[in-house]
Amino acid sequence: MLKNWKSLFVKTEDDDPAENGGTAQQKKATEQSDTFAFPVQNGPQPVAAAQTAMATGSNKALEEVLKVYEQGLDSINMPGYDFFEFYKAVSAAGQPNSQIYNMAFQMASTMDKTVTVHKLTSDAEFYISKINEVHGQYGSQGLQKINAITTAKSSEKSKLAAAVEQANMRIAQLRVELQSLEKEVHQNRDALAKVDASYAEQEQSVRLTMSANDQARQQSIAKLNAVKDGINNFITQK
Repeated sequence: MLKNWKSLFVKTEDDDPAENGGTAQQKKATEQSDTFAFPVQNGPQPVAAAQTAMATGSNKALEEVLKVYEQGLDSINMPGYDFFEFYKAVSAAGQPNSQIYNMAFQMASTMDKTVTVHKLTSDAEFYISKINEVHGQYGSQGLQKINAITTAKSSEKSKLAAAVEQANMRIAQLRVELQSLEKEVHQNRDALAKVDASYAEQEQSVRLTMSANDQARQQSIAKLNAVKDGINNFITQK
């Protein structure tokens, strides 16, 4: 928020227009005031919205600021008929030409006998000086906001860049872990493929032993049965 219109458009007691060659009407204008606001949105905007605003908002912004300037000039309009009334009369007449200006001046002279070309141009300089003062304040506030936006933008970009860097470091770490796991998978897969071969000899030996055990049993029992049968067949018990 800038200062009010009184401090921007009107001389203060420390810079009294009457004491510095100004008119009494300019001095009286200090009794009027209004609020001057800088119409800038606060906070970051989405990228799409910002681009749209840049594409379509220029004319709108100009219209808003011109409206603020006109309201400000109206708020410091000095008592009686002066340049501001002449300015509004000429502006309302449309395309300026000699006839319009002369008619406006005749009307002004009728309304106020003190109106002269010198007085009108002198008053014009007063209003112009007020516009220039407000422009300076307006621009200063705009630069402050731009600096604040730049600082906020830089801070956010730094935070996001740091977050991206940390994420990239974590991704690199996970890639190393992934490579290690892939290597382990390959090693275990190769070992898995060799398991059958590594146990084949032991398994074959055990199976041969088990087969031999079966054969030895059969042969041993056959021999025992043969002797048993011999006893029953060849020995006569008395």
